[in-house]
Amino acid sequence: MAFPYNIKVVVSGKQVEVYKYKKNVWRDFERTQPSVQTKQEKEPKQLDIFEKIKLQKQKQNFSVNRTRTEIRRLINSNPQLNKFMTLTFADNITDLKQANYEFNKFVLRLSYKYPKFEYLAVPEFQKRGAVHYHVICNLPFVHYNEIFETWGQGKIDIKKVKDVTNLGAYVCKYLGKDMFDERTFGKKKFFRSQTLSEAIEILGYLAKIFVERFLSLLTPVFEKTFESEWLGEVEYKAYSLDSFPFLNGFNKMMLLRPI
Repeated sequence: MAFPYNIKVVVSGKQVEVYKYKKNVWRDFERTQPSVQTKQEKEPKQLDIFEKIKLQKQKQNFSVNRTRTEIRRLINSNPQLNKFMTLTFADNITDLKQANYEFNKFVLRLSYKYPKFEYLAVPEFQKRGAVHYHVICNLPFVHYNEIFETWGQGKIDIKKVKDVTNLGAYVCKYLGKDMFDERTFGKKKFFRSQTLSEAIEILGYLAKIFVERFLSLLTPVFEKTFESEWLGEVEYKAYSLDSFPFLNGFNKMMLLRPI
């Protein structure tokens, strides 16, 4: 059933994003009748080469931003991911399909040794064209040689991440822009465990209750107002909480229940 809202809250662990819209946004809306098209709309003008390049660039930028947001929210929603690993190939593999095949075998080996292993990984092309992987995961303490032998394809670097307030943003900033080059379009841009917790999206009056209960006395760490082609003016604010508001999952009764 379709319903309108003008406020959305996204909770990713301790990180909270609030979107306020000047006009109503409709969720689960389905058009029941086709829109009327004019002859001009049915026969769009021929785009010249410069317009095509501009349109393609806009699509790529949208894809990059959407992927970065998804990665950031997933990492912040899973505080158990506290090891950062880089995997490289000694043979300088440049074929992404072949590299992904070797990486998936590595994940299977680790999952066999550590059944609770969880991860999020991003393939990236180095300047020389070789593929390598940035992985954030929940590995327990293990000796370097064990991981090196399990990978078996080249060098590894592994370090524990600590004292980072917004780890998702930190990781996204660490990842280079070149990781989203033309060789990755049409392919999976990152890999993840299916057991990872997702960010929580709250809409409408429940979002207003959340803001009043958790954010009314806080100062946003970041805020901006921007214009969306489809949604009009959007007010965006980001907050960082001291604790997890929904440590054991979320249901709407948590907000409706009196404090």
